[in-house]
Amino acid sequence: MPIRYALALSFACASVSLAQPQVPPGFSIRNISPTLDGQIPQLTAISDPLFGEGVMTATVANGVVTLRIIEPTGFIRPRGVWNEAPLQATVLRVRQDINHQFDGHIHVTVGENGTVRTHYLTVAPPPSQTVTRQWVRSDQVRFDFDFTPGVAGNPDGAVLLDSNAGGGTQLAVMTDDFLVTTIEPNSVPPNRTDTDARGFQRDVTGLYGGGLLLADTDNNDQVSAIYELRDTTTGATYRAIYGPENWSIRRYGDLAIAASGPLGGRIFVTETLNGEVQEVNEHGVHSTWATGFVGVDSLSISPNGESMYVGDLNGVWIIRPAGSDPGPAVLCTDPSVPSGTPLTGLPVASLRLILNEPIEFQNSDISILNGVGQAVPFDASGSGSQFIIVGLGQPLAGDTYTVTVLDSVVSTTSGLPLDGNNDGIAGGDYVFAVTHVNRDADLDADGDVDMVDFQDFQQQFTGPLP
Repeated sequence: MPIRYALALSFACASVSLAQPQVPPGFSIRNISPTLDGQIPQLTAISDPLFGEGVMTATVANGVVTLRIIEPTGFIRPRGVWNEAPLQATVLRVRQDINHQFDGHIHVTVGENGTVRTHYLTVAPPPSQTVTRQWVRSDQVRFDFDFTPGVAGNPDGAVLLDSNAGGGTQLAVMTDDFLVTTIEPNSVPPNRTDTDARGFQRDVTGLYGGGLLLADTDNNDQVSAIYELRDTTTGATYRAIYGPENWSIRRYGDLAIAASGPLGGRIFVTETLNGEVQEVNEHGVHSTWATGFVGVDSLSISPNGESMYVGDLNGVWIIRPAGSDPGPAVLCTDPSVPSGTPLTGLPVASLRLILNEPIEFQNSDISILNGVGQAVPFDASGSGSQFIIVGLGQPLAGDTYTVTVLDSVVSTTSGLPLDGNNDGIAGGDYVFAVTHVNRDADLDADGDVDMVDFQDFQQQFTGPLP
């Protein structure tokens, strides 16, 4: 049954005391999460029916890698844990396999300090959320990566670029069976001795050449540059979009780009010296786009170009076009079971939905249909509170029932409609299913196994054969 868990926290109040970064006219910004595990997480924005809507985060602390999705509303859902990380390690990159070259899983690279090696993890979607280490490389590399669909001389798979600050930049490619092949043991642009990837993402727009975009701030050369990386299967060519420039002028934290939408069509980078998000055009010209961040680092833009997520020391921020205000959203429902798992036992006599803020509603805002589309009688109460309590005139048993809460349900404070699809923008119905299965021994189909069922069985067993 596709019901979201109650293990979710809203941090809307946490942003009140924070200084608001400044964004361009026509956009708004909200803090949707504090720092996680005491650090700025690596980010990748996703919109996926299984993993969820929002930004996937990855952190590592005390030997534990934790994956979470922060929804645009500020709810945080666990999305996988790996308990075998080295004690001294860093999450290098988190990405979703949106082209399903690797089964659509979430992918994470973890760089081990000291010995300098890379652990490559994949995370299965809910309900299992199993984290698997696919490989570990012990040859003094810390791999950043992104997926490529076989364009601009790059493979149909993944490109891995070493971002180890110790010197040397190994270039490798990975096929969909996780086979990693080193292409160049020290792949660097002309007149460079090293690169350190701070941002690494495919140019989904084609406006910057269609290859891989590398935001480089290198510890050895002490310069910053942006390159388009092509032909990685044959050794790679680098085209400078910007720089190299001395890193006292500019230092990068991350890079993001989307194909379309209000935030699409251009490179964005986090600039750590000035606490800014900067826009970079095709000629490498930088301009301040948003400012006022504290210790800014990670950055990601949703695939539709509607949402930008920025990580700094105050947590995770979401930037959207003005007017994209969040409405009330459903935190969880009761009964609640993992997705796809039917209920057994007694028939369901009532339902309860818990929301993140008080709402107003009427019976006409809710409908319940059985498996053949017939209406189930009910009475709903709780208007003015954060609960919708549904008393059922006919208990739910031995069938699948679809519950729909219309976005005519509104916030009692803002008047905004229900955010039923939980995308952080008011509007959209909330729909979920409840499946109840009678147990095999429940011969009278009342949802319970009792003496009546035993007597029924005895009568059938001792009676005449049909």
